[in-house]
Amino acid sequence: MFLKLKDKNMPKLRKIKNEIKCARQQIIVSRTDIKGNIVYCNATFLEVNSFKTSEVIKQPHSLVRHPDMPKTIFHIIWSIIEQGLPIQAVIKNQTNNGEYYWSLMTIKPQKDRDNNVISYVAYGKQAPNAVIHTMESLYQILSKIENEVNIDAARQYLESYLREKKMTYAQYMKHLTKNHKIRCLCDFVKHAFIK
Repeated sequence: MFLKLKDKNMPKLRKIKNEIKCARQQIIVSRTDIKGNIVYCNATFLEVNSFKTSEVIKQPHSLVRHPDMPKTIFHIIWSIIEQGLPIQAVIKNQTNNGEYYWSLMTIKPQKDRDNNVISYVAYGKQAPNAVIHTMESLYQILSKIENEVNIDAARQYLESYLREKKMTYAQYMKHLTKNHKIRCLCDFVKHAFIK
């Protein structure tokens, strides 16, 4: 459940058993170079992750990766964004304090005038509980396969899982979020800070 702000003095974040739940209007923004090193992050990213700007700039974005996240998902993300295409994914991140949060991330490549990818921008909002529940179960299976067999076996499992649903990964993300009225954040977040 989202924390609804009734007045300006209420906290924007809630902690539930080491889990952080962001308020509905909070958007986490980060920008990386093409190697995945952070070159920009907004105040919400810093607040949620308990970092100072100087601690994250030029650091790999994996700095906030939670160990529960299967590598398979990041393989999919990178395979899509390196083609210059945006993607949505549900990500479990770990903060500098060891807490965690789930976000529905939209990752969008930024291109220069010659259509070359020059950076990646990620916009995240609190993932709905039903989506977290679904993805957490899937991620546990993928992580177990990665640990007991290898990442190729986990990718094959995911492909089979999606094939049974007759969906691509992008279609599955859209399906999971459709009843929650969540659109791709890049549809309405301004890119004014990107040159």
